[in-house]
Amino acid sequence: MSEISKIYGQYQTSLKNSQMEYEDRIHYYAKEIQKRHDLLLKNHIISYSNYFSNQINRIELKNLAEKFFETSDIPFVAIDASCHKQQSSDFLSIYGGAYGSKGTVSLSSGEGKIKYQRWEMNKDVSMVAFVPIPPDVMHVEDDDSDDVPQVLSDTEVGELSSLHTKIMQLAEIYLAYSLANSGIDRPRLILIDNSISGIMGNTSFSPDRVKMIKGDFDGESLSKADLQIALAHPINLSMNVPSSKRFQPHFRLIAEATEQSKKTISQNDIKDFAFFKEGATTLQDLGAGTYNEQIKSFTFQIDPRRSWSKTKVIFENICEKLFRDKDPNAMMYKLSNKDKQEYFTVRDIVFLTGVGIRALIELCWRRKILLIGVVKDSSTKFWYRNYLGTFCHREKQDVIDHYKIPLTDRSIIELLPNIDTSILAPWGTVEFDSCFMTLHAEKEANEDKWTVKGYHTARGLEVTRPERLFLRSLMQFFLSEDKNIVSHAIFIDRLAYPGWDDKDALEFNIETSFGIMKPLLYTSNEKIPRLQLLSMYLMSVLVRNHFPEALGYPDPLHQADWGAKSLKKNVLGLLKSSEWAFKSRPLSKTFRNIRESFGR
Repeated sequence: MSEISKIYGQYQTSLKNSQMEYEDRIHYYAKEIQKRHDLLLKNHIISYSNYFSNQINRIELKNLAEKFFETSDIPFVAIDASCHKQQSSDFLSIYGGAYGSKGTVSLSSGEGKIKYQRWEMNKDVSMVAFVPIPPDVMHVEDDDSDDVPQVLSDTEVGELSSLHTKIMQLAEIYLAYSLANSGIDRPRLILIDNSISGIMGNTSFSPDRVKMIKGDFDGESLSKADLQIALAHPINLSMNVPSSKRFQPHFRLIAEATEQSKKTISQNDIKDFAFFKEGATTLQDLGAGTYNEQIKSFTFQIDPRRSWSKTKVIFENICEKLFRDKDPNAMMYKLSNKDKQEYFTVRDIVFLTGVGIRALIELCWRRKILLIGVVKDSSTKFWYRNYLGTFCHREKQDVIDHYKIPLTDRSIIELLPNIDTSILAPWGTVEFDSCFMTLHAEKEANEDKWTVKGYHTARGLEVTRPERLFLRSLMQFFLSEDKNIVSHAIFIDRLAYPGWDDKDALEFNIETSFGIMKPLLYTSNEKIPRLQLLSMYLMSVLVRNHFPEALGYPDPLHQADWGAKSLKKNVLGLLKSSEWAFKSRPLSKTFRNIRESFGR
């Protein structure tokens, strides 16, 4: 036997052994899940099949839709995006684009129906940017890096750059924002093929490295205070967003000043806020205003409402130049008091995306637009480990026993119908607050005590996601009778709405390392939140199961995926053709001109 045959044989044996070991572990985990199901999980999952098949219930859902949307014919748009990075010897050419498919979900008849519509010929709904980036302006940013510059080759710089994915995400958010901000034909349901709470979390960082504060944007500029005011949004005090916890207390102070239309705000103006001083001193250190400790008041240097409006205008203008106008200089901005220009960094693009998602959320609240994010693939454990682990801690159950199952949420959800055969599609979990993406029960070191904590960054800072803003769940929309053909579980991310989700939630205070937090809580499948019922019914109408590769996935998002891939296919030819432009103007000519300028 040759050496290569031995290698193949050894790999095959290793593969079989790994599969057998994994299957044995799955059998063990299934038994453990059955125990947890009988004790806990059965109260946190919902089977909608019987409910949606009942005509009386469908009439109630129609009435619910009319109450929220003020119509039973709901216009929707589904948005997906694509991106590409073309690395040449000298330049990095990037593409990021988004496409939306639109239609109407009608609940007028006995069953929900979906009808697709064409976009008007004069309306460009694709958001596409393709920009060549010179090698001397490629920024590779690392939270943990110090002031010593990194030594990277050109290839490493190109591989590490994530600018194309950030441009894609910005295109996705700006398309949703522009449609929500449009006139009478705006959608009332927006589906995005992304985690909206994930986007919100990924853009909620300390803006110390945002470079665009040096820029002049048509006579306007951004300060560090403007960045913090932007990150304090979305603001909705009726939902207690942002909340009054110890983490980022200056956000609450900004929110109160915005809602009360005041430039000077005192501690007496804010009820039940124990961290006024911490928030005020943080804002003073950022140059946002002055804190008067004697009378416990803070005076803003700029009006927070004016600041937020200015930031949104800058966001809109940059995105229009980048995506609509295809301005070749859209990735550059003029430096204040200088004739020079500088390229936007990755952090700048992420900040703009953060402005977009926050402005989109406030638009959806104001215009009653149902905003839902859908994610196909994820290896997270937010539902079982973080949320249910915290629930076990709250109910004084054995958290260690709960943590014995190391499977992902998706694996657990896809196992459950094989354990409880009464589960019929569509089915899923009761919604849980997105703050449990970070909050989790953790045992104190060297102590027999459990506390609820956030996650720690690489710098050792403890952080959390905002509560009462998004609601997450997992859904499975297709199960054959014999359970042999099933769809994958998908992750649903939904914006929470004042007067609806807060009214349906239980009163829940949880002691955390950030102080008292009050996430939205729904602990039983007996009283399902109204908007979860409506959202899942609309999703079940949109899931048509017409395509084998997209079982259990909303059909409009599959259509949008086709559109986004078509955009990418068309742009790829353009990006590849750029190689000829680089070859026609090689750097050797530039080097020759440099030699001649030195008289050599």
